[in-house]
Amino acid sequence: MAAARGKTIMFIDNSNIFHGSRQAGWRVDAKKLHAKLEADGPIWQTFFFAAVSDPPRYNQTGFYKMLKNDLHYEMTVFPLGNKTVRCKKCGDSRHSYTEKGIDVALATTMLVLANNRAFETALLVSGDKDYLETVKAVKQLGMRVEVVSWKRSLSQDLGKESSRNVILLDDLKAEIEKPADAEIEKLIPEEE
Repeated sequence: MAAARGKTIMFIDNSNIFHGSRQAGWRVDAKKLHAKLEADGPIWQTFFFAAVSDPPRYNQTGFYKMLKNDLHYEMTVFPLGNKTVRCKKCGDSRHSYTEKGIDVALATTMLVLANNRAFETALLVSGDKDYLETVKAVKQLGMRVEVVSWKRSLSQDLGKESSRNVILLDDLKAEIEKPADAEIEKLIPEEE
C-alpha cells in the first residue's frame, strides 16, 4: 500500500503525455488518467501546462476547454515558438515549432506552492530531467513528489527522486486508453 499522500496537487507537462502517446501508438484519456491517479487519494488541484499553435486548432481548443470546464484544471497555455534549423551538409533551412516556457512555468508554480506549504504531495506528470532540481528542492522542504511518466521519456535521475515507485503510463494502458474510433482519430492534434 502506498503512503498516504495528504493534500495533493498535480502538475502536468502536456508535451510529455502528447509525445509519449505518439511513440506508444495509443492516446491517453484525460478523465480516466485523472480518476486512476486519484485512486490513491484525492487530488486537490491540477495545474496543466501546454503549448499550442497560433491560432490554436479547433480540437486543441475543445480539449483544453474540457480540461478547464469538466476537470477544473488550472490552465497555462503558451503559443508555440518558431525555430529555424539549418542542415550542415546541404545548407537548406527548415522552420519548425518549438515549445518555450513550459518547464520554467511548471517548476516555478510547483516551487511557489511548495514554499507556501500548499500541498503535502506533488504529482509530477513528466519524465523530463529538467525538473530534477525542482523535485529535489520540494523534497528538501519536506514534501513528497511522485513521478508519473512514460517509460521511454523517464529520466533515470528523476525516477530515482520520486517519493514512491514511478507510475508508468505504459503500465496503465488498459485503464487509461482513449478509444480509437474514426471520429476520435480526426481530433488528434497533428503537433503540439
